[in-house]
Amino acid sequence: MKTTRTTLALGLCLLVAHAGAQGCMATIQKTGLNIGTSPDYPPYESLDANNKIVGFDIDLMTAIAKQMNVKVNVIGQSFDGLIPALLARKIDMIAAGMTITDERKKSVNFSLPYFSGQNVIVVRKENGATRTLANLSGKSIAVQIGSAQEKLAQGVKGGNVKSYNLYTDAALAVQTRQADAMIVARPVAQQFLKTYPDLAITGMLNKIDTGLAIRKDCTDVQNRVNAAIIQLRKSGEMDALVAKWFK
Repeated sequence: MKTTRTTLALGLCLLVAHAGAQGCMATIQKTGLNIGTSPDYPPYESLDANNKIVGFDIDLMTAIAKQMNVKVNVIGQSFDGLIPALLARKIDMIAAGMTITDERKKSVNFSLPYFSGQNVIVVRKENGATRTLANLSGKSIAVQIGSAQEKLAQGVKGGNVKSYNLYTDAALAVQTRQADAMIVARPVAQQFLKTYPDLAITGMLNKIDTGLAIRKDCTDVQNRVNAAIIQLRKSGEMDALVAKWFK
């Protein structure tokens, strides 16, 4: 009897898991694709003059949703809460300029990389000698809470990591001398330099890949998203979006 109950329980678990994997797209087709993002990371996502979330990720998700024949709903929140929201099924996907890391892969799946670049060091122009991670020893380093750049900064021996809820606050901290430097993805740094001309990029760091985060039980969604990304590359639409937002 014990064996029978155990077998039945195992079978039920497998059926539930199978149903979850098969049911993600079915649910999204009914309710729309709920995208979580943190609109403080231009050109990936930011707020325009009308407080509307805009950016490369938003245009990309609109194009992907069109390929998938579903509507897209964009939900803004703090970056460090995005993965918890995804795991709690409050959102279906994360589109937030998120770096693909081995640590994150333990809890979520990622789409194919849709943009590759580098992390950089940003300082005030008078501190231009700060060019490497080693140069950040003894200095305060501004980053966003929960970001891959925060992990990188935490590895700087003798560095004082200052984590902010928003990357816009991190950039302002460097501008106002509340922090000595900031580590951030290069395209984002270039956008901040337009706002704060006193800042400069002084060091090129590690290469990074950016992807869309998806729950592990939603492999059907992952497959559809990857197919859409491939199609957008073939059609030239991906290049057009990169040219629009990154050049």
